[in-house]
Amino acid sequence: MQPISRRSLFALAAAAAGGAALLAACGDDTESSEATDAGGSSATDTTAATGSTAAAGPITGTLNLLNFTGWAGPTTYADFAARYPGATVNEIAWASNDDTISKAKDRAGDIDVVLVDGSTFPRLTALGVLGELGQLPSMAFVADQYKGNSWDPDNTYFAPTDHGRTGIIYRKDLVSTPPTSWADFFAMAPEYSGKMAMLDYQGSVMDNVLVMLGKPIGSTEQADLDEVLDVLTTVKPHLLAISTEVGKAVAAGDAVMAICDAYDAQLALTTNPDVVFVNPTEGQVGYLEGFAVLDGPRNDLARVFIDFFLEQENYASFINAVASPYVQPDNPGIDEALKGSPVINPPADVVAKVGYHLFLGEDQAKWDTTWDAFKAA
Repeated sequence: MQPISRRSLFALAAAAAGGAALLAACGDDTESSEATDAGGSSATDTTAATGSTAAAGPITGTLNLLNFTGWAGPTTYADFAARYPGATVNEIAWASNDDTISKAKDRAGDIDVVLVDGSTFPRLTALGVLGELGQLPSMAFVADQYKGNSWDPDNTYFAPTDHGRTGIIYRKDLVSTPPTSWADFFAMAPEYSGKMAMLDYQGSVMDNVLVMLGKPIGSTEQADLDEVLDVLTTVKPHLLAISTEVGKAVAAGDAVMAICDAYDAQLALTTNPDVVFVNPTEGQVGYLEGFAVLDGPRNDLARVFIDFFLEQENYASFINAVASPYVQPDNPGIDEALKGSPVINPPADVVAKVGYHLFLGEDQAKWDTTWDAFKAA
């Protein structure tokens, strides 16, 4: 997961397409741990229409939120403060999964809410630092396919906010036979040698090769990893680039096909209409992220904030600002341009075939060794 470049890519896509209105409110990517008090509040003074969850104590104080910088609607924090006088949000810049775990363990900044995904969540569970969400009325707006995940089957601790996945992009004007599967991508490499590109993220690549091979996501069996390495080293001579961003190369025609994350694909599609995003028939691996409460003295404040964030109007403001694949497909406030994007708004049958990256623990070293061997080949 690469949050900072994700927002930058969408901002560039909006500018290239003349769609500045779609993303005009995107936040600055400069990291900051100072309190955020974005202006322009439009929140009402009542919670009756939105059904915000009740809390045992007064909704006041400063909520410390560990989040991607600006990963909210343009007035989310100000609107929350307007809804609950005496409450403010202090956004602490997300740095890495390991940093999140360290901060949660040591209560650095006395954090109340964290944005996590399925690979980080089990580590928080193991630390015993999570507080229950309680009954959040706005969770009803989240589609069922994003609930009941293996790491939180009863939706006790994890409130989904957005997601992403890895697929294939190609230039339909430069590729004679459209790829439909991971197998196609690797089989077509010799034909388009020197014009293929691959992400430089081991999870996005190795997990999807495992899917192609019919192996379990996150497998640490040495035989499975050996097969993955064989696939990757076979294709490597045909690669133009192994990069954290491949969409630009395909949009420009330097590459004609690439393994690409959804957010990067959206940029490529927006900048060049000949770019096509493919959801491989074997399935895909990606991420689902959301908010969790770190058990502490402001649990009521934390729960109310998450419920507020997921209210349809507030959530639509968030999605319209950051242009991420979203978890409220029936939200009427989400921009029609985003609803019409097959990348940002995948159909349910595509989502049903998406698996999520897993936390590998000590076995992560096996993956690192495999990936290093591929890069060194």
